[in-house]
Amino acid sequence: MNLSNWLPPFLARRLAGRDTVRRALDNAFWLFVDQAVRMTAGLLVGVWMARYLGPEQYGWLSYATAVVGTVSSFASLGINAVVVRELVREPAAVDRWLGAAFFLKALGAGLGFLACVGVAMFQPAASAPTKPLVAIVAFGMFFQCLDVFDLLFQARGASRVSAWIRIAACVASNLLKAGLILAGAGLPALATAGVVELALSAAGWWWAARREQPRPRLGRWEGRIARELLRESWPLAVSGLAIYTQAYADQLVIAHDLGGGELGQYAAAMRLVNVPAFVPMVVYTVASPEITRAHREAPELYRRRLHDLYRLMLGLFVLAAVPLIAVGGPMTRWLLGGPYAGASLLLPWLAFRLFFTNFGVARSIFITNEGLFRFGLITAVAGALTNVGLNLWLVPAWGARGAIASSLVSFAVTTFGCEAFHPVARDNLRLMLRALVLPWRGLNR
Repeated sequence: MNLSNWLPPFLARRLAGRDTVRRALDNAFWLFVDQAVRMTAGLLVGVWMARYLGPEQYGWLSYATAVVGTVSSFASLGINAVVVRELVREPAAVDRWLGAAFFLKALGAGLGFLACVGVAMFQPAASAPTKPLVAIVAFGMFFQCLDVFDLLFQARGASRVSAWIRIAACVASNLLKAGLILAGAGLPALATAGVVELALSAAGWWWAARREQPRPRLGRWEGRIARELLRESWPLAVSGLAIYTQAYADQLVIAHDLGGGELGQYAAAMRLVNVPAFVPMVVYTVASPEITRAHREAPELYRRRLHDLYRLMLGLFVLAAVPLIAVGGPMTRWLLGGPYAGASLLLPWLAFRLFFTNFGVARSIFITNEGLFRFGLITAVAGALTNVGLNLWLVPAWGARGAIASSLVSFAVTTFGCEAFHPVARDNLRLMLRALVLPWRGLNR
């Protein structure tokens, strides 16, 4: 089923002959369905699991996830976007590109697993169960090697296949978590259930790839292609590491300085805040092709569309943040229970992260169209260093509130502050600020 086949007649007529727009709309629809199902299942079972584990154990599980997420962001080597581009350019060379990508991902997974285990050896507390948890969660990186088949489906515009695989794995994994909770399972078993989701996704990619004609084969690859991938993708790998460091530095520092209980409060509040965070990614998928086309054909139209996108992102932030700020505290206490009273106090402040999430996603379209990848790397590294430094300073003094303040300042540096130092990015900064100051006015009014 594709959304374009179910549109009202007047919209279907407007899209007649516009195959690119129809494909973008269908892909956005399946991306939305995928993210909506995963967010809903993750929220329902995640809240149940948080109540079941309690702040202390839930905090240590979040710590393990933060460690592995940070390491795997670099271990994946940032090759995905490059591989998708080359699969579009050279559809006849599928085996060579997928084979090289699989080899590099497998190598990165092995090194990343060893790095995670090494990090776990320096756990923040001797009694904390982080060593086995980090090893269990890190093992999932090996299954992510088969995500290379997802890159093939992305290049062919087959988002429906990818969505069904991820949805099926997510539902099965969350049903397993529910069963483990009912059976009174311990923390390692619940951590393993998260790895099962990755294993099911890998099996789904393998099954879907075998149905393709001709079947892609991972055993065929060339060292030249692998080296080319690394040469082009290393800035993306470093940028990914910086982005994940910026995203998870607060949790790592809280765990190290304050322990698993405080991190559990913080992570539970973050889970609720992240529920609407997938919406800007759906908007990105829909808006990116049209903004890119305007950049190529009409510079003024490009600026207007970019400005309108910033206005839309501001509106989406207000729609999501106002309820979280107004009733987030009572809602948190109702969902998570009395032991998470601390989370209810943090959630209204964490809601402001959505502002920078929305604008950061929209800004990435500007970075891509202007080819400012090195500048994007510099801004990501600057934000990560700012976040780490402020967390190390403020968390011991202010606790979790210091982590929130650190994150907001670092995201402001990445999204807005660094723009002033680049001549091309200054115009983008003016567009963002105009959207903030005069959100009700278009660019030419």
